[in-house]
Amino acid sequence: MSTYLITGANRGLGLEHTKQALAAGERVIATCRQPELATELILLSEQYARLSIEQLDLAKGESIASLVKRLHNTPIDFLFNIAGMFGGSWGNTADVQRQSLLNMDYDLWHEIMQANVYGHFELIAGLLSNVEQSTAKTILMMSSDLGSITNNTLGMAHAYRASKAALNMLTKGLSVELATKNITVVALAPGWVKTDLGGEGGHWEVDDSVRHQREVIVTLTPADNGKFIDLQGKAVSW
Repeated sequence: MSTYLITGANRGLGLEHTKQALAAGERVIATCRQPELATELILLSEQYARLSIEQLDLAKGESIASLVKRLHNTPIDFLFNIAGMFGGSWGNTADVQRQSLLNMDYDLWHEIMQANVYGHFELIAGLLSNVEQSTAKTILMMSSDLGSITNNTLGMAHAYRASKAALNMLTKGLSVELATKNITVVALAPGWVKTDLGGEGGHWEVDDSVRHQREVIVTLTPADNGKFIDLQGKAVSW
């Protein structure tokens, strides 16, 4: 039985990954900012003793430090950095405009970078020994096709794109540094999914996207260290 730590586990891809991991017999440490309001997680915890719900706000260093302290010496096979924000929906023109050249909401950009990049870096640093103590020794970064520099043919959503490109750079850099510890670090693009972030125009239902992602995750080996792949295991251009 592997242990997954999933950030942003109260909704969207994080919640579905939690559900499918539990259904597969795995242990899940599900994190979110307000556990007391995470109704679906609470219901799942009544069904699965293998689920624990932990408070984590990636925008607050003290919250990250508190979680790290609570999880002292708990092996984590898969540290899955899913939590993130867009500042609305890709399918909403007004939300996308808030990240345009002439209408950039700079406070929002800061929030996006904190949620999508800085917080996860700090969490990885804090939980590195937990990953080292595990069997799978895998760190997963939930990236996005929108973070691909090569595939950016539309522009727009500059803040979100920049955050995911930065996350990809962290993936590559950490994969080099952590290879000596036999830790595999991979960036994963989930496809355009029908979530609050992706909007209703998405190509994938949440459960289908996660099912495909999990099929890829279970096949990962150290040979995949430092890769950027999609939900079908295909390479995504940086």
